[in-house]
Amino acid sequence: MVAVALLAQGDLKAQSGTATTHLMITADLTSSISLVFDNNPSVGSAGFCPLSNAGTNNVGLDLGEASYTGGDTLSCVNFTTPVTNYYLVSSAFDVVVTEANTNSPSYQLAAEISTAPPTNVIWMVNNTTLTNTGFTTLDSADSYGTPVTKTLQVQVKSGVAAQTLSETITFQATAN
Repeated sequence: MVAVALLAQGDLKAQSGTATTHLMITADLTSSISLVFDNNPSVGSAGFCPLSNAGTNNVGLDLGEASYTGGDTLSCVNFTTPVTNYYLVSSAFDVVVTEANTNSPSYQLAAEISTAPPTNVIWMVNNTTLTNTGFTTLDSADSYGTPVTKTLQVQVKSGVAAQTLSETITFQATAN
């Protein structure tokens, strides 16, 4: 926020045709941080799918079509069956947070999903389960300007009915 105050003082002199004025400006600078999502340098390899609209704060991530017995249709998706009767699809991306006008040495990163997932579906980032009831802390002291790789994971029980799983995940960076 910038606030500008103008203070004008003047002496009008009819004889000389000149005037003198002064302009005094004050500004209050507020701190700000910004968050963008980038493709990881390993994009295209297993576990690193490309983001649509990379380099912005509004991206998309396609995890393809998956099934317990058939795997995933995209070669960039990491598909595993870490637990009996469950499969996991995942892909990593980078989060970059920058700051201006702040003395904060680091930031806290958190995330929240927008809606409750279907039964037996779990949305996670780096093995941390996300909820739609509040932000879940992912990191407590990340460095500004440094890409931080995060892996989005969706765990699905083999018996979940065929459907499209879609979720909006909101990330929040808070200055420490």
